Amino acid sequence: MESSPQVCPICQVSINPSADPAEEVRFSSGMQASRTKLWARVCQFAKGEGCINTDPSLLSTPTKTDFFGEAPSIEMDGDSPKVNI
Repeated sequence: MESSPQVCPICQVSINPSADPAEEVRFSSGMQASRTKLWARVCQFAKGEGCINTDPSLLSTPTKTDFFGEAPSIEMDGDSPKVNI
């Protein structure tokens, strides 16, 4: 397995296999994350040739927090929106 950082040609994230597994993925903005979170939010949908995060043995079982949550519903009540969280 590679031990030096790699940049995915599909989504441009940087993966550093020698880092702590919970923080080995560096997005263009925001906090670092795991390969599993990257897979849950991007890779499973991108399905592009050349993705560097496709090895199932490097992923843990995704948890609820690895996926994006559902957006709150918005109801229009008169002139102002009402957000239901």
